[in-house]
Amino acid sequence: MQTTAPRAAGREPRTGLMRHLELPAEVLFIGVLVSIASLPLVTSLAAAGAGATLLREMTETERTPTVRRFVSLLAESFRQPVVLLAPTAAVAVAGMDLLALAAGVPGGRPTAVLTALALTFVALVGIRSAARWRPGTAWRTALAPAADTVARDWRGSLMLVGAVVVLGLVAFEVPAFTLILPGLLVLAAVAVEGRRVR
Repeated sequence: MQTTAPRAAGREPRTGLMRHLELPAEVLFIGVLVSIASLPLVTSLAAAGAGATLLREMTETERTPTVRRFVSLLAESFRQPVVLLAPTAAVAVAGMDLLALAAGVPGGRPTAVLTALALTFVALVGIRSAARWRPGTAWRTALAPAADTVARDWRGSLMLVGAVVVLGLVAFEVPAFTLILPGLLVLAAVAVEGRRVR
């Protein structure tokens, strides 16, 4: 049975209009933090994990997300080498595949399809593991079950693919929103993972 964490000390429960204004603002703030921390690409998994933790703290205990807390979570995440090695390997493989396609290797179209499917799978594993990660736990314990869950919970995976498509269209139509979109994707992942434990 899942228990609800106690509310953060010193903060009154949100009510009325303030609740409706604060929640979206805090989600967008987390999105900006995740985007900035993800700029080197190889830090994206750690950034998403820190953002997901901030979102859970915000919804479960009404703890206000802060830059200091985000940096603390990010630093804790970076203590585990796998959080940087996994995205680095994914970026390297994707880069080599794209170079091979640009060079016109035989079988380019089937290779492009397989590459797209593989990258989709890797992205789903990454975002789902970020939504599972908790401070003080090993990233390996989040990554391994996430890989299995991608196929087993195919409905949730389709929801996340849909979220990626929608956010991609938003970024294409209104590039100014790109800075907040990673936070919305993390929010979607936390919601998808949260529905599995209810």
